[in-house]
Amino acid sequence: MRNMFGLVGMATLMLTACGNGAVGNATTNSGSEAASVAAEHGGSCPDDGGRLPITGLCSGRAVNYLNTAGGDPLEAPEGCNWIVQETRFAQDVLLYRALKCGAKATRLTFSSGAGLAELAYETAAYGDVENALKGQVLVRVTGSDPADRTADLLRVARDAIDDPAEKAGCSVRNAGIDGWPEDALVVDVSKAEAEKVGADGPRTACGPFGLDEDSTSYWRVFQGHSWFFQLGQDAAQIDPGSFTLMRKGKNGAWSQAE
Repeated sequence: MRNMFGLVGMATLMLTACGNGAVGNATTNSGSEAASVAAEHGGSCPDDGGRLPITGLCSGRAVNYLNTAGGDPLEAPEGCNWIVQETRFAQDVLLYRALKCGAKATRLTFSSGAGLAELAYETAAYGDVENALKGQVLVRVTGSDPADRTADLLRVARDAIDDPAEKAGCSVRNAGIDGWPEDALVVDVSKAEAEKVGADGPRTACGPFGLDEDSTSYWRVFQGHSWFFQLGQDAAQIDPGSFTLMRKGKNGAWSQAE
């Protein structure tokens, strides 16, 4: 499946931190970076908690920076709780809620390439003692044209479909699924075409980037990017509605990217 996504991605525009174009190479957090952040911000946070290693935001207050779509995440499994994590995303930083179970926290890693950018598990806190989920891709990202916010994601979906007739019949609509972000989108055929299939079991349409009623998979468009979440049927270890890009200003302060 990953090879198919890679081939489709080759036909898409590469990303920049601002949206369309090429994405910069992924970077990792180093000990020296964390030490630099600590030295720069200094002092303790109001709740005596720690700071996030890249932005230096107080961990206990970082939730206030999230631009959430759909309110609070699902209830965390027993023994786990939701925390705010951060991951470098080209020149920006991605904030998001993730599960922490005991001492282990879910963390994503970013990678770019010739096609779609990807966010994959670096670690998964819930039920993954042996780190078998490491490297599993959860999110694929392409651009978003301000003149037509869904044009890029629709092109990605159509490029992955071989049948010209099916390709032409696909369009973008709101998902309208309880528990999903309120702005979740799916690529689907028309209502009339859907009714021809009948209501026997979950329905799929419009290829690997399209509707899959048997899986938690959908698109979101925000902050200049189109994000395809493919979370499967397992317990959610990230909160897709919490994804927020942060950008460092010339004055050194971090704020939401436009």
